[in-house]
Amino acid sequence: MEDMTERNDANLSAAAPGFFRRVFGKTPVKLLWLPLIATLGSLVLPLFTYSWNFRWLSGGLELCYFAGLLWFLVLAILRFFSKRIAAGFIALVCLVISIAALVPVAFVGMFQSEDGFGEGLKLPQGVELAEPLGHYGSSEAIGGPADTFQAAIRATLSVSGGENVPISIALPSLEKLRKDHPALLDRYLAAHPGWRVYEQRGSKFATRRWMMGDHWQMTLNGDYSSFFDKNGPRFQTRTTIGFSQKPWGKTGQKVAPGIPIAPELTRANEMWQSFVTLPAADLLIEQFEQNNVRERRVTRAAMAELEREFAALAVNPTWDAVRTLLPPDSVLRGKPWLELRRSTQGGIYNASIRCNPGRSGRVYLKAFEITRKVELSSEWLETETNEWIGWSSDPEEQFLSESNFTIYEGDWEQYYGARFEVWFKPDDGGPERKLLERNFKIEGWMR
Repeated sequence: MEDMTERNDANLSAAAPGFFRRVFGKTPVKLLWLPLIATLGSLVLPLFTYSWNFRWLSGGLELCYFAGLLWFLVLAILRFFSKRIAAGFIALVCLVISIAALVPVAFVGMFQSEDGFGEGLKLPQGVELAEPLGHYGSSEAIGGPADTFQAAIRATLSVSGGENVPISIALPSLEKLRKDHPALLDRYLAAHPGWRVYEQRGSKFATRRWMMGDHWQMTLNGDYSSFFDKNGPRFQTRTTIGFSQKPWGKTGQKVAPGIPIAPELTRANEMWQSFVTLPAADLLIEQFEQNNVRERRVTRAAMAELEREFAALAVNPTWDAVRTLLPPDSVLRGKPWLELRRSTQGGIYNASIRCNPGRSGRVYLKAFEITRKVELSSEWLETETNEWIGWSSDPEEQFLSESNFTIYEGDWEQYYGARFEVWFKPDDGGPERKLLERNFKIEGWMR
C-alpha cells in the first residue's frame, strides 16, 4: 500500500509544477487546521464586530469563508484522485464541519443582531423630535385618480389573460422629445410626482412611482406588486427609463420599436416573468413584469400609457404645456417641508420632501445622531434618496421628492434623535447647499 501511495504521489508531482506540487503532493497538517481555523473564525467573528460598523470587513470575512470551503473541496478531490483516501476524507470532514457551522452561527446571529450603536443613547433633552408618520400600507393600496399609469395597469389586470401572443411596442413621442426637446423632457420628469429621476452606480434613471392611497410613495427598488392581495390577480412590475443606455436591472430582452415579438418567459414567484428593454433615441426603457398568466398584459398596457403621456407633451413642447399636463398635486404652494413615514420594517422609512431649489439639480438627505453628532448611513443615504426635483422662479411653489431608505445604525425599538438635512446639488456645478432640516425620533434596522 505504501509503494502504491508513493507512486501516486510521484505521478502527481511529475504532472504538477512548482507551488502546486509542493502544496498538493503531500498534505501537511497545517494545511488543514490553519484553513479550518480561518474558515470558522471568519464565520464567527461577525457576531462580535457589529459595533465596528465596517462594511468592508463583513465582505472580507465572507470571502475568506467561501475561500476556505473551496480550499477543502479542491484538497479532497485531489487527495481522492491520488488515492490518498484517508487524507481525502479528512479534507472532506473539514469541509462538512465548515458548512455545518453555519447553522448554530446563524441561530446565534438572530439574537445578536445589535450593532451596539444604540447602547447608552438617550433622546436629547429640550430638542423637539417629530414622530415619523405611520406605515400607509403595502404596494397593493390602490392610488388616487391622479395616478393614471397605475389605473391603466390595474384595468388590464382585471380582464382574464391568455397565452403569450406577440406584442408590438414603441414610444415615438418619447423618442421625439428626447431628440428635439431634451431639457424640457428632463424638467417634466423631475416635476412629475409619478417619476423619480435619480443617479445610481454612475448612471441616470427615471423609475415610475405609484400612488399609495392619496400620496405618491416609492417602494424599495421601485417594484410594485399584489403579493398580499388575495382577491385580485397576482403581479409584480417595475418601469424604468435609463439615460445611459443601461438597464437598471438585468440586460433583458431587447425589442425593436413596432416589431411584433413574443416576450421570453421564465418562472419566478410562481408567476410568468419577463424583462423587456425598448430603445427610444439614446434612452432605454425597461419593463419588468411578473404575472399569473403568460400574456404580457402589464408590459403592453404600461407602454401604451407611457406613449399617451408623452404624446400629450410632444404636441405642445413648452413649459406652460407641462404645467397643464402635470397631476394636480405636482406643485403645492406654501413653505418647504420634510416628512418621514415608517415603511415595511423598523429602520426603513419613506421621505417626502417639498421644496423649490430655483434651478435644475438633485436633492438628497443627510442624517446625524443629535447627541454624538455621528453621521448616519453615509455610504447609502445619498444613493437611496437623491432625486432631480422640479423647480421654478416662484419660491412659494414646492415640488415633490419621495424616496425609500434605510438607517442601518441601531436596532429595532432603540429610539434616538436624528437630524435630517435636505441638501441640493445644482447641475451647473455650483456649490451644494442645505435647503432645510428637521429632527425625528427614529430607530435603526435590525440586521
